[in-house]
Amino acid sequence: MSRRSSSRPGARFGPSSTRPEVGLARPILLILLSSTSIQFGTAIATTAFDQAGALGAVWLRGLFGAAIMAIWVRPDVRHLTRSQIGVVVPYAAALAAMVAAIYVALEEAPLGVVSAILMLGPLAVSALGSRGPIDLAAVGTAGAGVGILTLSQGTAGTVGLFGIGAALVAALAFAAYIHTGKRVAAELQGLQGVAIALAVASVLLAPLGLWFRGPGLFEPPTLGVLALAGLLATVIPFSLEVTAMRSLSAATFGLLLSFEPAIAAVAGFVIRGEALVPAQLIGIALVMGASIASLGPRTWTRRLGAYNRALMANPTVAALGRVPLFSGLSARDLGTIASVAEEREVPAGEVLTEEGEPGDEFFIVAAGEVEVRLHGREVRRLGPGGFLGEIALVFGGNRTATAIAAQPSRLYVLGQDAFTAMLRGQPRIEDKILTAVSERMRYR
Repeated sequence: MSRRSSSRPGARFGPSSTRPEVGLARPILLILLSSTSIQFGTAIATTAFDQAGALGAVWLRGLFGAAIMAIWVRPDVRHLTRSQIGVVVPYAAALAAMVAAIYVALEEAPLGVVSAILMLGPLAVSALGSRGPIDLAAVGTAGAGVGILTLSQGTAGTVGLFGIGAALVAALAFAAYIHTGKRVAAELQGLQGVAIALAVASVLLAPLGLWFRGPGLFEPPTLGVLALAGLLATVIPFSLEVTAMRSLSAATFGLLLSFEPAIAAVAGFVIRGEALVPAQLIGIALVMGASIASLGPRTWTRRLGAYNRALMANPTVAALGRVPLFSGLSARDLGTIASVAEEREVPAGEVLTEEGEPGDEFFIVAAGEVEVRLHGREVRRLGPGGFLGEIALVFGGNRTATAIAAQPSRLYVLGQDAFTAMLRGQPRIEDKILTAVSERMRYR
């Protein structure tokens, strides 16, 4: 089903490439295939509702997914700290609540409708973080779309209000998932947090799954269907996205994920025979349009009006606008960040970051070239537009790679103290950036 988050929290961004979004066809295809895999996996899981029950199905599907992820990621649970446990448990609880509500909703509502309503979660987070007119208008548009979906009747009859209510609960849990995922991304590297959260969510769902199980929960055909659903909703999407996210910005990622309700509608029709009426298609289209406007790139808004054009004429603001991490920010937000950015000239050979050492600066290459090394081996070179150190800027923590100026370079630098001071006056920027980081991971 849908993710997100707006969250694949637990992911750590590495340094960008010199041209972060060159050759987009392949990563875009991978993300769309990932979304397709998730939606079809969810649709397949619903075919086991009669034998497993909705809550039994979501528990077993999650259990299979958690087991596969544990084998793949091999999380180091023996060395978890109290702080890490404290952030993973709420994240897992939000995940469990979200997927349970989704599966309950699917007993009375089509997959495309539930997927569209679920998008209210990241839309609300984005609007609360920005409070800008575009985001607020997007939430209003999405609300109108959900209203149409609630009142419309499908080819099989009226959509159950209980199913709509469960989908709204899922959207609320989705927002909580995004919020809790921000701290998971700060505390745990890579997919460790996601793998652990999947296991914890399975434990939390076990009592519900067993109590409300169907008569054939443990029958071999049912187990086979739910194992397939777990594979489609977990391993395949993660493997595709790990590759795709190396060259896609968070905003482009959000744009692509806005198409999930349409993919869900197709999956519902193919697997469940859910033919939607025109009113429902209009409602889904309204939600998708709102998602595209709120979660997608904002470059189209930065030239609207003389004030925005004047801001974008500033070289520092323009440079920040080319950074994929900031692609969801408005010209005004970029201008605020630029006001605390320091321009720095560095000679060849100067070490910018040291792997394993604490860091509190974010670097954007304006001119020159920076070499990035991991475990002493060069892994890439960053040219103008490249960036590194964003995790230290957003969350703090140790450096994940060593970066050295390969030639005399000019950099824009954002320090943690200046950034924190700026956020006190402009908290919406932090929400937008953290939401962008969170959206790199989706629920499994």
